[in-house]
Amino acid sequence: MQKREAVNLNLMILAPLLKEGMSKKTKARTQEEYEKKIAEFERNCEKSLIETFGRLSINGTVKTDPYSLPHKDEVVVTLNGESYLNGCWEFHRVAREIIKELLIRNIYQLRFYMWINVIDTPKPFLMGKVEYRFRFYEKQY
Repeated sequence: MQKREAVNLNLMILAPLLKEGMSKKTKARTQEEYEKKIAEFERNCEKSLIETFGRLSINGTVKTDPYSLPHKDEVVVTLNGESYLNGCWEFHRVAREIIKELLIRNIYQLRFYMWINVIDTPKPFLMGKVEYRFRFYEKQY
């Protein structure tokens, strides 16, 4: 199983993921809570992709333990943090890029999983980035 890198849990970019309001007092964030929430978000993204693939006649499947899948290829999409905090968590922006890449490469049968990283930027006025990695291998007919 892959291990997640520790992330600065005080980043504003994490507020939509951890479902915290700006005005109410929040409890201390933990690495375990972050890992649980990001894994849950990854599963939701995978479900969304499977549904979209079905509409496009793409046979996409995910293993029960997705991280054990030996991937041969990946599509990486990075969304920068913005003043609209939910912007980098809007998966439809990423799904478009993934589907475009699969259609260009003429891939219609695959196994895949999502690996999502939050990246802190050292520059003071940047909010961070969310990196989406769509890891897959093409099934042979």
